[in-house]
Amino acid sequence: MDPTLLMALSFVVMLLIGVPVGISIGLAAVLAMTSANMPMSYLVQTAYSAVDEFTIIAVPMFILAGTLMEKGGLTQRLIGFSRAIVGPAPGGLATVTIVACTFFAAISGSGPATTAAIGSIMIPSMVKDGYDKGFSAAITSSAGGIGVVIPPSIPMIIYGITSETSISALFVAGVVPGLLLAVALWLTSRFISVKRGYSSGGVGSRNLKDIRQKAWEAKWALAAPVLILGGIYTGIFTVTEASVVAVLYALFVGVFIYREIRIPLFIDSVIYAVRITGTVMLVLVTGRIIGRMLSMFQVPQLVSGFLIDSVSDPIMLIVLVLIMLVFIGMWMETLTQIIILTPLLLPVVANVGIDPIQFGIIFVIACEIGYSTPPLGVNLFVASEIGKTTVEKVSKASIPFLLAEITVMVLVAFVPQLTMWLPRLLGFTN
Repeated sequence: MDPTLLMALSFVVMLLIGVPVGISIGLAAVLAMTSANMPMSYLVQTAYSAVDEFTIIAVPMFILAGTLMEKGGLTQRLIGFSRAIVGPAPGGLATVTIVACTFFAAISGSGPATTAAIGSIMIPSMVKDGYDKGFSAAITSSAGGIGVVIPPSIPMIIYGITSETSISALFVAGVVPGLLLAVALWLTSRFISVKRGYSSGGVGSRNLKDIRQKAWEAKWALAAPVLILGGIYTGIFTVTEASVVAVLYALFVGVFIYREIRIPLFIDSVIYAVRITGTVMLVLVTGRIIGRMLSMFQVPQLVSGFLIDSVSDPIMLIVLVLIMLVFIGMWMETLTQIIILTPLLLPVVANVGIDPIQFGIIFVIACEIGYSTPPLGVNLFVASEIGKTTVEKVSKASIPFLLAEITVMVLVAFVPQLTMWLPRLLGFTN
């Protein structure tokens, strides 16, 4: 059997019988290598080269930083500041959730982490204030996905490594689309809240004095993204160095300023970061092996040639790629999706003039949508668990927000300036 076909079939079969994704990828690669009579030493060499990159250090560091900031009291203060600036408005608590997720996104780099951190406080508050459980969980699930679009972003780091694209440029390019997503979700939640008559009783009256007070209380939390992203954009430190700075800053604030991090909490945070990093590394290693083999058998060139020859209209080709990304995102874990599909689709979109940086942001937005779509939407499960409701109910309530996010993804795909303007302005690309 053709090694490529064997690899694809074995991967699908193992997924269907419940083998973990990372192991499925690795075993599929081994079977293909055996079929092609390749030495197993190539497997070891490729696995080592996949993690022998300085940039990868940023992954566990940003995971740890986000966890420490959540446990160190920054989340509560961000929510307090968000409540102050939102004030009384239809669906006020939903707006607070979106604003708080947007702020926390500039710290965590993870969609599920943002959903859990903000949702654990805001979902019970919304339900108590009369909001429907499905709506409360849905807006938190969707807004939590902003965590991977607004930098820092772990999926952006993995895409940058896989596509050999500047991670700093990707971080800069994600700012405007991330804010657009927040606005789109706010407009959608506002429309639904007005229609359903959701009150804003849980949000106090807005006044300048209260905003100043809450801003002062949250100053250390608000300074975190300024320090992390400002250092990257000004060239003071690299993305990897910024991740270490984020950990040190989170420890300093949590231990010495807010005094909420104790040794047991710190140990729990480290254990969590190690567990998540182990999963990421396994997928990264096996994904790199699959990527190398796909390149060896010229699969990206074949897929690219087939799509370009089959679809002559560039607009239709872009639409087809967007549909593929959203559909596959429903069924495949985010990092696996990035590692496997990037080498396949990047040549296709490059042929119609889409820059690798722009495609990276499109891809990450598609991943963000995948967080809130069944059957594998991680944010859905997190939000439904917090809201004590069913995944089906949250999925149904998420449909308007998913349509808003898809609209932003289409805009980013067809209006390059939304992603490329800021990187060019700051000199990260030509």
